[in-house]
Amino acid sequence: MLFAGTHGIMRPMPAPLLLAYDPACTLCCRMALWLARRDRQGLLMILSVRDPNLLILAPELGGKPVEKEIHGLDMGTREIRAGAELLRPIARRLPGWQWLSPLLAIPGLPNLLNRIYLRWAVWRFRRTGRQPFA
Repeated sequence: MLFAGTHGIMRPMPAPLLLAYDPACTLCCRMALWLARRDRQGLLMILSVRDPNLLILAPELGGKPVEKEIHGLDMGTREIRAGAELLRPIARRLPGWQWLSPLLAIPGLPNLLNRIYLRWAVWRFRRTGRQPFA
């Protein structure tokens, strides 16, 4: 199946991306809802880390710290990504956001965004009083 990518160029439709988020995190829930509303092509499978189907659909996530930071699994390649590493694959799958994908590949930017994300993740555990999971 093809879809119109950046500049109207037809590209192959990417495989769905499974996203596992922490339902105890208010911001995570809001972000999951925001993504779901924009996923008009059904390319994001957004599941709570507490969903019993998560490990059935993505056994690769077993043993990963899915409650510490968001994790994703490309359902085509079965590649696992976490935190800010997911920004680029998410942008590729959202209509109107594909233009952002090349910018997220700028050398050094993914590492910077991931450091910011991880600091935020630690802050949210402190703010809520929850202990981060190992």
